[in-house]
Amino acid sequence: MSELFKALRRTPYQTLGIVFTMSFSFFVLILFSTSIILLTQLVRFVQTQPQVTIYFLKTTPISDIYKLRETLLQSQKVKNAQYVSSEQALKIYKDLNKNEPLLLEIATKDALPSSLEVFATKPEYLKDIAETAKKEPGVEEVAFQQDVIESLIRVTNTIQLSALIFLSAQFFVVFFVLFTAVTFKLMVRRDEIEIQRLLGATRYFIIRPFIRENLLLNGMAVFVSLSFFGVLYTFARGQLTQFLIGIPTLTLFTFNSIAVSIWPLNIFFFILLALSTFLVGYTIILIATFAAASKYIK
Repeated sequence: MSELFKALRRTPYQTLGIVFTMSFSFFVLILFSTSIILLTQLVRFVQTQPQVTIYFLKTTPISDIYKLRETLLQSQKVKNAQYVSSEQALKIYKDLNKNEPLLLEIATKDALPSSLEVFATKPEYLKDIAETAKKEPGVEEVAFQQDVIESLIRVTNTIQLSALIFLSAQFFVVFFVLFTAVTFKLMVRRDEIEIQRLLGATRYFIIRPFIRENLLLNGMAVFVSLSFFGVLYTFARGQLTQFLIGIPTLTLFTFNSIAVSIWPLNIFFFILLALSTFLVGYTIILIATFAAASKYIK
């Protein structure tokens, strides 16, 4: 390890340039990927909620409500339709506002209407379901989340496209910086490399020290980028909590009772980010180093 640091100290400006470039590119990668994953999980969460909620007048007989429910189910556009009585609506309201005593005081069973919570088989059916429900005489109001879902999907697609373009440019810059740095070091040690080749040294044996040096810089860049991202998340968490109020824990996957959560971010997600970012950097390092070696090591 000491030999690695000595080698890096011989070219301090190159070392700082590589670490800065990789750190900035990794930070952008982490920021974009986290945003895309979070928005994707939010879309999935919204799609698991009642997509159309039909509120009925107090005078609407329950038989008419179930008749509308059967009509919607038979249309093949509805996956499920759940009836929620006034009593159930009051219980849900109290659970959601248990920390707001003033709101609980004004809530009564008579103030909350009965409703149907409808899940569509496809998002494009939401408008047709809402129009069908509005024609029923006992319906007071119809609320559906098509605009919310479509807005989230548009934002996610925009970020994905922006990330693809920006990250492609950033990783090209990282590749070019690494390629230039390795090329410079190969040229400086040209005589030594020629002697090694004459003695039968393979190309990989010659470039192995450069790979080890760049892997060390890769680890430093991952640490720096994750540190900046962690500081940013710490400052932004309060605003995100207000924006995502009512959103439960969003878990990407669970492995051996270890849950990797995107909201709120947990330590396992940070570990996953670190490993993924390191592998991305490792791949770029290998490609850049072998490209330089194939051109300048005969």
